[in-house]
Amino acid sequence: MENNVKIFKKPPTRIRKLISESGKKLKEISNEADIPYGALSSYNQGIRTPKKENAKILADYFGVSVPYLLGYEKEPNLIKAEPIIPLELVQELSSINDKKEKILQEYLELGKREQVILKQIREDL
Repeated sequence: MENNVKIFKKPPTRIRKLISESGKKLKEISNEADIPYGALSSYNQGIRTPKKENAKILADYFGVSVPYLLGYEKEPNLIKAEPIIPLELVQELSSINDKKEKILQEYLELGKREQVILKQIREDL
């Protein structure tokens, strides 16, 4: 019967450990993470477990996954700040924009008759 009780018991969070490792005071973390001091203090003492929103805020703050923060995973699964768009694609896009700008400028410098001919060619494609 005792084993069944352990199955349903939540694991202890790692909030106390993360706060300790940060070297910051609760008040400082409370202000920076925008979590009420009382709530953070009760998480730190293990009295309360953060709800989804505060767990996400704290996980982001400490750079770990929510499951690690809540004690469900052994590894912190540190969140790596990878760029959303790779640098090579940004550079390529910039190059394309430069080429477009040059072509547009050349087009604007064409006479009206040449512009009409180019439009017809484009429509035929």
